[in-house]
Amino acid sequence: MIIIPREEPVVQNLNSYFLKIESMVEHYQGEIGTGGIYFKSPVAEAVIFFDEDNLLNSHYQDRKERLVGTAALTKIIATSSINNFSVSVYQIKPERVYFWANLADAEPLYGNLDSEFTDLAALIQKLEGEKLTGYIDVKLNQDAGGGLVFFFNGEVIGGSSAKGEGHLDRSAAYRDDMISRSRKVGGIFNVNRIQLNNISSMQMPAQAPKPMTPEENDPGTGVAKAYRHTGKTPSPKPVKQASRPTGSTSPPQQSIAPTPAAADSKRILEMLQMLLSLLERVVKSNRKLKVDFETYLNKTFMEKADKYEFLDPFAGEFRYTNGQIFFSGKAGYEELVRAIIECVKEIVVSLGIIGIFGKYLESWRKGFSNEIMDFDIEI
Repeated sequence: MIIIPREEPVVQNLNSYFLKIESMVEHYQGEIGTGGIYFKSPVAEAVIFFDEDNLLNSHYQDRKERLVGTAALTKIIATSSINNFSVSVYQIKPERVYFWANLADAEPLYGNLDSEFTDLAALIQKLEGEKLTGYIDVKLNQDAGGGLVFFFNGEVIGGSSAKGEGHLDRSAAYRDDMISRSRKVGGIFNVNRIQLNNISSMQMPAQAPKPMTPEENDPGTGVAKAYRHTGKTPSPKPVKQASRPTGSTSPPQQSIAPTPAAADSKRILEMLQMLLSLLERVVKSNRKLKVDFETYLNKTFMEKADKYEFLDPFAGEFRYTNGQIFFSGKAGYEELVRAIIECVKEIVVSLGIIGIFGKYLESWRKGFSNEIMDFDIEI
């Protein structure tokens, strides 16, 4: 079962036999910007997710195999004239398309939570408070089915029944019914998190591969995920955002998950981290920009170092790498926020990406509305 939001169809029920998939993808990248192309036949189904500049991910499944990424894309193109897919195109919000594209790459967060000890309604409320981006996989007892409940930045955005056909149900009735049935027959809940700052892209099989930069060619990144960007220098592994406190001794550098007593500072660093992650995504996905994001960011930091000493890359007090912020300086958070916002504004203006960057800020503004108000942030 492949899940994709189907509320905004651009075109439906085209016959893949008459389509050139490569040209179709390119056309709708220009036409709608972000979305998914869904393929359905009696024996298989598939999807290609895209934004304005890149193919983000692809999924293919039939009775014998399941494929993801480039392998799935190759299979779709190779079988489109054989399977006679019914093809539909759906527009997906820019801030949400990465959620659906990365659904298959979700990481386990909490596993095997038994309904005997965990109430589903209470679990949903807890994950809303944790601002989860991911989903709960509900498996009910007595062959009563189950389904998925999806979260985006702590907001429940819908669900999908295990006995359905991959349709997204956004109604409150779906969630209430799942809660009611879990209390009646019991079940197991598994919580998975989706990392939106994992930037990946694919190329059409017919195209020659794009030369990889040294950091892309790092064997530690894995070849199966082409263009999964990594940092140029090793860094200590930070505590992940949604993980629970371990009680271990704090590292020399402060990651985005400090102790619970520093919850406010944790939120501030999360806010700045997501902002820089969004900026990185926009810069790296724009083919017209011939800049290395990390180099350009550090250059901007260096130019601001006279005003904000902790931004000096050689001081090692502030660092952004691999989608994570590390901060060990003595500056106050108000000064830190002011410095990063100034740098982001300058980069956006200098690269001419004000319009497209603005499209990606909706979820960021919603998720950190209190902090944006507290620090009087305008961006």
